Amino acid sequence: MAGAKSAPSRKAPEERIRARNEAKILKAAVELFSRKGFDGTRTAEIAEACGLPKANIYYYFSTKEAIYTTLIERLLQGWDKALEHITAERDPREALSAYVAAKLDYSRRHVVESRFFANEMLRGGGFLSRAQKRHMQEITRERVRVVEGWVRDGKIVPIDPNHFFIMLWATTQFYADFAEVAAVTLEKARLSLTDYEAAQKTIVKVILSGCLPAS
Repeated sequence: MAGAKSAPSRKAPEERIRARNEAKILKAAVELFSRKGFDGTRTAEIAEACGLPKANIYYYFSTKEAIYTTLIERLLQGWDKALEHITAERDPREALSAYVAAKLDYSRRHVVESRFFANEMLRGGGFLSRAQKRHMQEITRERVRVVEGWVRDGKIVPIDPNHFFIMLWATTQFYADFAEVAAVTLEKARLSLTDYEAAQKTIVKVILSGCLPAS
């Protein structure tokens, strides 16, 4: 019995080291990929940027492409998390407000990752797997059905749900992909938390005033 209990304690430090090193690799890689793209980034540069030997990079990730696709997958998971707020059970006002807040918060905390994805899409999105593309389509269809239900129940005015979600995503994503443009417009060196909070309130107010039925 004593031997059975000791195995997890030996494994835990190894898992912590792996998690820490993988995080360092991904952080360094996304910075480089977002600026130089996949082809312009060398594995040796990632190793130098994260302070690990090149051999260690290949210990945790078999190829440079594995690092790249892991970054895409994690970003998609973050966006999925924000969409979880939009459910048929929730009131549209509450659901849409929560989504905008979550998506803007993610944009604020993951500016580099968002730009990395934008650059990938500008290059044609060749690294998105078929499964990832299907997932993006399926999760959008699920939320489209929610909006269609709200329309049927008279909770919001008739709108095209697909373009509604494109607009929602684009509006909140702007504050990641074009944070510098927003900062220049606001005559600031960079966006502050207060700016993101103001953006959230404004976006929510405009969206709700446009889609909620007149009382």
